Amino acid sequence: MMRSRFQTILHDQSGATYAAVEMVLVLGLILLPMLAGIAQLPRWVDAKSTADLAAQEAARQVVLADTMDEGFAAAVSVAEAVVNNRGLDVGALTAVTITGELQRGATIRVTVTLQVPPVVLPGVGPVGGTISLSRSAAERVDDYRQFGDYDG
Repeated sequence: MMRSRFQTILHDQSGATYAAVEMVLVLGLILLPMLAGIAQLPRWVDAKSTADLAAQEAARQVVLADTMDEGFAAAVSVAEAVVNNRGLDVGALTAVTITGELQRGATIRVTVTLQVPPVVLPGVGPVGGTISLSRSAAERVDDYRQFGDYDG
C-alpha cells in the first residue's frame, strides 16, 4: 500500500506537536517550580544570618548590663533593631531566651527565634505558613568585670 505525501506530512507534524506539549509540561511543572525554590534560597540564608546576628548582639548586651533585667531589656531591644535593620518585620521576632548567670567568668547564652515565611512570591507576598528559625550565641562575662554596686 502506498502512503500519500499528505499523510507523511501529517505524521511528521504530530511528533513535533507531542514534543512541544512535552516541553511546555516540563517547563511548567518541573523547571519553573524548581527555579522558584532556588530563588528562595537567598531569603532563607538571609533569615538565618539575621537570627545569628540578633543572637550575637543580644548576648553582648546581656554581658555588658549591670543586672539580668537590664540585660534582658537591652537584648530584646537590640534583637528587634537587628531584625528591623535587616528588612524583616519586627513581628517575626517571636522569642528571646537567656540562660546563664550574670557573674564574672560565667557564660551567657541567648537564643533568638524568628518566624519567617517559606516562600514569598513577587506581587503576591508570603505563601504558606511560617517556619520557626532559632539561633543561639554565647558570650562570656569578663573575669575582671565590675558591676554597678562597685564603690571603688
